Amino acid sequence: PAHSVAIRPAARVRPSDTARTPLASSRSTFVVPNRRPILPDSRNSRGSRGHRSLSVRAAAAPVAAMSTLGATALQFTPLDALCGGAILGVATIAKLMLTGRLLGVSASVKRPAQGEFFSWDFAFLGGLLAAGAFHVATAGPLPAEPMVGVGRALLAGSLVGAGSAMGNGCTSGHGICGNARLSPRSMAYTGVFMLVGFIAATVFDTAGALNIASASAINATTIPSLATLSVWAAFAAASVGAFIGLGALATSGKTAGGAAYATDELSGGLVSGVQSELKPPWQPSIGPRKRLVNVVADGLVGFVFGTGLIISGMTRPVKVAGFLSALHPAWDPSLALVMGGALALCAPGFYFIQKYQKAPVCSLEFGFSSNSKLDKRLMAGGVMFG
Repeated sequence: PAHSVAIRPAARVRPSDTARTPLASSRSTFVVPNRRPILPDSRNSRGSRGHRSLSVRAAAAPVAAMSTLGATALQFTPLDALCGGAILGVATIAKLMLTGRLLGVSASVKRPAQGEFFSWDFAFLGGLLAAGAFHVATAGPLPAEPMVGVGRALLAGSLVGAGSAMGNGCTSGHGICGNARLSPRSMAYTGVFMLVGFIAATVFDTAGALNIASASAINATTIPSLATLSVWAAFAAASVGAFIGLGALATSGKTAGGAAYATDELSGGLVSGVQSELKPPWQPSIGPRKRLVNVVADGLVGFVFGTGLIISGMTRPVKVAGFLSALHPAWDPSLALVMGGALALCAPGFYFIQKYQKAPVCSLEFGFSSNSKLDKRLMAGGVMFG
């Protein structure tokens, strides 16, 4: 079992090592008969001679890896990835239906960094942080895993930030929203950063830098228990119900004088009955009730989206590196299923929204971009992001 297990020869088991989590309880691990065990490496041993230990902590939902004396043995988690991806899709569709804005994590960070402060951006980012805080409070922190050095992390973070800024999107804006709309720019950007990511992870040995063990992740496939799947399904259903409730709240009552007002985000001015020339970003709203729902909805979207990331395992660098390290023995295809689970909902959802929903619940129109040009800046951003 990948949960509630602690094997510590000549050592006392700590209560935190056997703590259960609300989002992930017992799991089943399927291993091929001829799979060889990972033998302890004296170079990775942190204890005294003769007191090496193996610890499997149930501190994450879902479990994405098992740490073995500093090395991390990845597990392929197909249902965790699909369920987490589907929850990402729920959050993405709800944001579009209610606010008219496309979900983009990098965009919500970029605007405040450029001095453009909007309450709904902070609500969304706060929801993401709240999801992490809620998980820590209810399930404990994620288990410690090896990480790259500070210099490499700073360089990687700078490239990711600059790449997403130049390409106007990241894995959420382009990878989910753009690909769901069959946007040529998003498909090109996603293809470029994925290809470059594969090359970079292989050339710079990202798996080795993160001390990922050379054991097959696919041979260590795990599936969550029925109880865990039920909890995830209940969370998704509750999220859908909450979004429907927000929509009903926004459309109840009457607007003041029946007039529609669009708030120009960049100047703060009001444009009565017409759309602002500045798009995106702009935040149209109709009356104080819808303005409030507009912000609350983004906060809830952030919480649901963050929870989907946790369930899918995408908050753990080793899972992302395991996918990008295609030539490594521990290659983990989980990330592809996360994207697949999100797109399976977003592709038909976006189609029906564009075809049948005339306007968002809390806005005058949708903030779709009509730009389909594949320029050098977009391609360069994809390379840097990858």
